[in-house]
Amino acid sequence: MKIFELADSIALSVTSARKYNSCAFDGCFYYFTIQCSLEIIKTNCSFYINECFNTCREYDCISYDQTDHCFWATTKKHNNAVFKLNCNMCEIDCITIHGYDNCAGDIVGISYNCCTNKLIIAFSNCILETNKQTGLSVLFYKSNEFQITSVLSLCPGLVISILFNNEQYVLIVGSDGTVRASSPFSYELRIKSILFNPCVDNNNNFYLDFFVLKKGCYPYIYRCRLLLNQLPFQLCQCNFHICNECCCEEEHCCDPCASILHSIAQVESGIAKILDCEGKKLQKIIEESADIEVILDANKEVNKTICNASQLEYLLYLKLSTLVESGICNDMCEEIEIANVTTSYKDVIQLKAKDSCVNQEAFIEQKPKQYENFKEKINIMVDEP
Repeated sequence: MKIFELADSIALSVTSARKYNSCAFDGCFYYFTIQCSLEIIKTNCSFYINECFNTCREYDCISYDQTDHCFWATTKKHNNAVFKLNCNMCEIDCITIHGYDNCAGDIVGISYNCCTNKLIIAFSNCILETNKQTGLSVLFYKSNEFQITSVLSLCPGLVISILFNNEQYVLIVGSDGTVRASSPFSYELRIKSILFNPCVDNNNNFYLDFFVLKKGCYPYIYRCRLLLNQLPFQLCQCNFHICNECCCEEEHCCDPCASILHSIAQVESGIAKILDCEGKKLQKIIEESADIEVILDANKEVNKTICNASQLEYLLYLKLSTLVESGICNDMCEEIEIANVTTSYKDVIQLKAKDSCVNQEAFIEQKPKQYENFKEKINIMVDEP
C-alpha cells in the first residue's frame, strides 16, 4: 500500500568534521544531534544553521515534547536512560527505563506520544512506551524477524523504519501493536529519523520528513506527502498542535527590549560571579599567608579585575541608556524595574524607568549622576591598599 509519495529532497550542508546524527522538529525549527560532538545544531525550516548549542553529553536520538515544551534525548553510553533538555539544550532531568528487560542493542529512536503523554522508545528488536515521570515501560511492539532503525509516534499509531533481508521498509503500526501497512524505501537512503511536519503550507498537505544518510554519509531530508486517505486510522488532532506556536521560542524572544535587557542581565550575572570569586580568593590568601608581598600582589590582581569590571559596567550603562532613548520599551509593562547594575554592589545604583516620555527623560538625566557615584566608589576600592 502506498502511504506517502516523494515531494522534495533537500541536501543538508555539513562539513566533514560535523556529521548529523538524528533530528527533531518543534514546529518552527529543526534540531540535529552531531556524531562524536558535544553540540546540537538548530536550523530554520530552510535548513540554514540558526544556532549551535554546546551540550554536556554526546546525544544520539532526540525528540520534541510539545506538552512540556522540552526535548528528550538518548546517548549510546546509557541504554537505560533518557535525558530531558530545555530549549537551550541544558540537561534538566533524567529518567531510567525499567519494567521490560528484553531489549537488544542501543536505543535507535525516540518519539513523543501526544495522546498518552508518554515517550515511545525504540530498540533494534522492540518498542517501549515509557512514563515520563517514573520511567516505567511497557512493551508496545516486538519483532524477531527484522531490525528496527527509527520510530515516529503518529498518534494513535506509529511509523517505524526497518531493515529486512538487505531491504528497507516503512511500517505503519496500529495502537494495538499490529502492522497495518508497509511501504518499501530505498536501501541507499538509510533512515535515521522520521518527523511529522503538518506545518508546510501547501494546499493543506501534510508531510513526513525522513532524515536520511545517502550512501551512508550524505545527509538529506526527503519530504514525502502523507496520503491521509491511505492511513489505516484517523490521526488525532494533537498531532497538529505543534504548528500552533513556535514552542521553543520564549514569549519575549521577538521583543527587542526584552532581549537586550536579558543580555544585560546575563553579563551582570557573570560580573557578579567574577567579583565574588575574586573576593573569596583574596580572603583565602589573607587567611593562609603571612607574607605581605604575596598579599599585596594578590590585592593588585584583584584591583585589575575590578577596574576591568568597572569599564564593562560603563559599557552596559551606555547600552541601557541607548535602549531607553530609543523608546522601544514603551509597550512593556507600565513600570519596569531594571535589575541592579551588579549583584555585589546592589546598593550603589538602582535604575527605574516608567512607561512615559516624561519619566524616560528624567531617567536619562538621573543616570549620569548615579553612574558617577558608582564610578567614584569603584575608584575608592581600587585605590585602597
